[in-house]
Amino acid sequence: MSIRKTQRKNKTKQVISWPSQDLYFTIDDLVKANPHMLTAATPPSDITLRVRVTKATEENLVAIIGQRNCGKGRPKNVYAMQPVKQSAIDKAKADGISLDMPKIMSVLEVSTQLATHAVSPVTNIVSSNKPINA
Repeated sequence: MSIRKTQRKNKTKQVISWPSQDLYFTIDDLVKANPHMLTAATPPSDITLRVRVTKATEENLVAIIGQRNCGKGRPKNVYAMQPVKQSAIDKAKADGISLDMPKIMSVLEVSTQLATHAVSPVTNIVSSNKPINA
């Protein structure tokens, strides 16, 4: 029995429960935490979560911090919430995740203004006439 197009429910208002900033996660972790986001197809698909994670990555809410090699097939991306905390990086390193350091590092702000340092003249210099032992 097929579902007609007018009977399908659009799941655009579903809310994702994101992990804390101290943890790293994969799509599989998000599927376990958000089973309501799976599609009604047989077998259920996680495409909705994948699209949401991609959009969150483009909006700088989520960062790709590395990849987990599972043996066969394509490595799985590992994510962390922005700003990426050092504790999430340390946990990922301890679990054997290959980290992408250029993607994790924050970008410094560049401005066209010159840095000015206040220089104050030194006064009241007292010198002793004692020879310095070499």
